[in-house]
Amino acid sequence: MNKKLSLLLFSMLAFLTSSGQDKQGKDTGGQIQQISREQYNSISKEIKTFKYNPTYQVRFTAQFCTYEIYINDMLANFSFTTGNSAGEQHADIPQYILQSGPQEIKIKIYPKAIQDGKLEDKLRQEAAFSARIVHGEYGKTDWDSFTQVAALKVPIKGGENAIEYKTSFNAQVPYQSEGWKNGIDLSKEQKTDLIKEALSINQQFARAYRYKDIERIASMIYNREKEVTQSFFFRSGEPKSYDDGWEKIQKEADEIQKIKISVQYDLRYFGNGKVVALLQHQGEDRDFPVIEAETNEDYIYYALYLYRPKAGAPLKIIR
Repeated sequence: MNKKLSLLLFSMLAFLTSSGQDKQGKDTGGQIQQISREQYNSISKEIKTFKYNPTYQVRFTAQFCTYEIYINDMLANFSFTTGNSAGEQHADIPQYILQSGPQEIKIKIYPKAIQDGKLEDKLRQEAAFSARIVHGEYGKTDWDSFTQVAALKVPIKGGENAIEYKTSFNAQVPYQSEGWKNGIDLSKEQKTDLIKEALSINQQFARAYRYKDIERIASMIYNREKEVTQSFFFRSGEPKSYDDGWEKIQKEADEIQKIKISVQYDLRYFGNGKVVALLQHQGEDRDFPVIEAETNEDYIYYALYLYRPKAGAPLKIIR
């Protein structure tokens, strides 16, 4: 079966090993504003469009190594699989750009995979990683005509266990998203309490899919989807719009045969400590989210990146 990962609900993510983990647990998600079908299906109708509606991408090639790509300390792409990239790969990154100005890109390079999720001990001398930051407008800019704003090549020294490389690029976007920038620094909180709270939210989300509670799912992700839709300019009337978003969630819920929470995970910090997520930490599912679902054709992983809007507030889904 296919294995898919995406932060956007409509191009869902996934894998599963069935285990009916239906723990009710304590609901630490707080009061969630209930969203109606009409509200959810109106997300694309509320976005603003401009003369130029750019989508920023990182385009990259990786040879004899595995990697993680971070934009503003948010995990944007990763691979711990065997083989080299087949030509230049790309990852869309506008959901991690909250406003115009300097943006940070961080690359973590790890040894080549012997098999998916199992790495060699040291980096090879021939390991290489290069990337470009480009932008263009989908539907208007030809793929090869995207404007390049930065390029990088990670200096890799063979024999190291891992390498981290940081640099910056400038982005100009016609919107501002609040995102996690005003959130609480979660690195100062007790990690055990954060794990408990984050796990409860993931369990609620998985349970909502299991019982096809579409209102609950839509309500939990509504604010995230609004911000992401604006950053991608998913206009009403276009194929990727949310005009029938509620119905897409319903269809996906109907297709899911099994859904569970993985037991092999770590609490990871992102967004300079303001965002946390439960991600798997070993084997071929390393860096994949803990919620795993299975349909007839796909394994799906549901990513929930959480922040705390203010002191004392519950964690909320932000990406």
